Amino acid sequence: MSNQQLQEHWVMLRDQMIHEHHNVAQGRMMSADALTYAGKVFAFFSQKGGRVGLGCRVGREADLAHLQLRDWQHLAPFKTKPPMKDWIVLGAGDLPHWSELARHCLNTARQKQTKQKQD
Repeated sequence: MSNQQLQEHWVMLRDQMIHEHHNVAQGRMMSADALTYAGKVFAFFSQKGGRVGLGCRVGREADLAHLQLRDWQHLAPFKTKPPMKDWIVLGAGDLPHWSELARHCLNTARQKQTKQKQD
């Protein structure tokens, strides 16, 4: 699958998430198109860091084995720094999971905000 086709899939997913979910908006992450919830990025279209695909903030405590992904890596946007363990990038091999994982990350962002309000 070409990078252009992946980007087109991202645009459809982005627009669907914005349309379906309150407080989800378009934003930016490291110069990339992103989705935000309450001003915080939870997903973006990654074209840097070794993999083109859906960048998602799954959180450090995410059970990646349970998600049954096969084409992913931790986000590593900086050459001199280790990967960001809260974030993963899904490639074309996991395209069928993009929507499901974006919704999972939105729910994680909602829970995180709710917890911060309670503290």
